[in-house]
Amino acid sequence: MKKAIILAAIVLIVSCSKDEGDELVQSNNNPELLSQIVTDLSGYKIAFGDTQKIYMMNPDGSNIEELADAGPISGYVSWSQDAQYVYYASAKGPAETAWEAWRVNVQTKEAAKISNFGLDVRSLGVSPDNQTLAVSVMTGNSNIGDNNDNLTQFSANLYTMPMSVVEAKITTGNQITMSDLTAIQSSPNSEQFWHEELSWNHDANNPTLAYTKTWRYDEDDVSYTHAYIIKADGSANILIAENKDQPIWSIDNSKLSFLGLSYYDFSDTSVKQLTVSGISNEVSGGSFSPNGGNYMVFEIGDENRKGGIAKTTESSNDGTQLNTNNVNVYEPRWSPVPVE
Repeated sequence: MKKAIILAAIVLIVSCSKDEGDELVQSNNNPELLSQIVTDLSGYKIAFGDTQKIYMMNPDGSNIEELADAGPISGYVSWSQDAQYVYYASAKGPAETAWEAWRVNVQTKEAAKISNFGLDVRSLGVSPDNQTLAVSVMTGNSNIGDNNDNLTQFSANLYTMPMSVVEAKITTGNQITMSDLTAIQSSPNSEQFWHEELSWNHDANNPTLAYTKTWRYDEDDVSYTHAYIIKADGSANILIAENKDQPIWSIDNSKLSFLGLSYYDFSDTSVKQLTVSGISNEVSGGSFSPNGGNYMVFEIGDENRKGGIAKTTESSNDGTQLNTNNVNVYEPRWSPVPVE
């Protein structure tokens, strides 16, 4: 159920102790694999959230750094292409505050609020040429009253705006508003379409955004979600794969990974499936590493999620849990370049 991505996680943090969360994850401990990762991906970082705070860590799970306290609820992390910032959405503020767009400087840990919509930001990201901010915005605020119990009354639309405007607003201590945005995919609430789960490719000469379009969000018995790619101006809107969630571009732009560890291979326009062995819990949300995609990072578990990593092969991939027992790991994302 997609709604669990929004707010159910915060209930789990309150209701489950750390020990209970640790017991949920049973996986291999593969020191040899982790040692090889340190060598192959030196300088790269993985950003993630635990539904309250934003972190980054080394690819082997070491050196976990808190980047921002984004509580009471946050998520939807993404990197700037130069790895200077991590972008995220957060409902930080008093009760009934909407999810707004934020970013944090990974060196200074200075966080800046980007938007003042009063509506929920579903995901966001900056194009590889640093010219465009893409943002998915819900047509309501899920934190008001019982709105989160009936998300079918809303939809989510896809917008873009120039990063020059975003930067000017941040510099002057202001935030972007809905009037600053240009809709490139939208529909009325009555049609019940949600455009979200944004991921930019990493080609500055050909910026392309991946997203999902869900019909009848949060109604599992009839809902469906398809993955698309689109240009920043709304042109070249192309269906990539049906019934696929959470597209994530590989750093080399050759693949789009999906929630269930399948991926779209642009070399032969086919969808392929990866498997991970050695882990007894659910594995999902995998994304391919920099330096050729030789590794994939993923979530382990459904409720108190932990981070895992595996060597990427065409056959079974022996996975190992990262050393993140003290934090939950939601939406692990690779830095496109090493973090200086």
